[in-house]
Amino acid sequence: MKKINNTVSVGMLLMMFITLSSCTGDDTGVDFSSSAEPPVLERVSLVDKDSTTSEGLRGNLYAIYGKNLATTTQVTFSDSVAYFNPTMVTDTNILVAVPDGAPYFGGSDKLMVTTQAGTASLDFAVAQPAPDIEAFSPLAAGSGEIVTITGSVFEGLEAVRFGEIEAEIVSSTASEIQVRVPEGVVQSFIFVETAGGITQSSSAFGFKYLIYDDTLNASWWVGGWDGTQDFENTQQVKRGDYSVQRIYTGGYSGFQIGNGGAPILLEDYVAIKVSIYGGEGAISLKVVVNGLYDDGMVITVTEGEYTNFTIPLSELNASTGNLMEIVIQEFSGSAPSTIYIDDLGLI
Repeated sequence: MKKINNTVSVGMLLMMFITLSSCTGDDTGVDFSSSAEPPVLERVSLVDKDSTTSEGLRGNLYAIYGKNLATTTQVTFSDSVAYFNPTMVTDTNILVAVPDGAPYFGGSDKLMVTTQAGTASLDFAVAQPAPDIEAFSPLAAGSGEIVTITGSVFEGLEAVRFGEIEAEIVSSTASEIQVRVPEGVVQSFIFVETAGGITQSSSAFGFKYLIYDDTLNASWWVGGWDGTQDFENTQQVKRGDYSVQRIYTGGYSGFQIGNGGAPILLEDYVAIKVSIYGGEGAISLKVVVNGLYDDGMVITVTEGEYTNFTIPLSELNASTGNLMEIVIQEFSGSAPSTIYIDDLGLI
């Protein structure tokens, strides 16, 4: 999700503050003539828009308008104390940002200003930010299977969609959502919708073309050199029942699979997506398409865990023509080593 940078230079703040003060008739900056009177709050607006509002986002800068504000000692948003610069306070307005920790659920939904002469309040809610999707697992699954989405700001969940197809929500918390994959989903982005907005996942779920998930696509053949592979391995499985165990027995040995069926036009796809678990000795691998070894991409796996890779075909010089073969080559020269491959396909 695109985020707006709310950092404003001190000079700009001062200029805006002078403008705000002059617009309210306060030409001297601070007026202590009414400092003995209790504060009065009239309205709040975004500094850069000057439009009255009754809610605000964390981190955004707001102008509080009123009277008798010169001796302000504390400003709170939904009971969360906000930092303010005393030089940004006059008798008729205050410039202050909503604290990063201000609650958007369970707070008082009140803006309170305390001065040496008393306290005043306005109804002012802290708006919920848009949800933040960090990851989802598994990367691909069949209809009816459970996908777990992790992230933050999932409170008030309204819907989860795979593309335009709404999913059944099994459970949800502020940081985790579980949904069932809807019928008909092959490859799509995941969208999470709350009262704070809609966020799209950074990577796509599923595959346009599946090469391996528990079994190798029937039209593909197996080659390779200096090593062995087991396509029904039950160790280190990311999803389903099996993964591919590849044991490299020689330096720069290669795991090779190729398409022996109908032509696969590379123009119809944008990337190879694969999950690889680093076994003992595994460090660097080189992914190569159609024998273009000079254009292969070196990737780094982590021993003891799966890493999800999305490798653009454009970076493999393989954006046109037919897909003939894929090679995952041992590239650190540290054989013997072992990797586990799961959920391999094209998106």
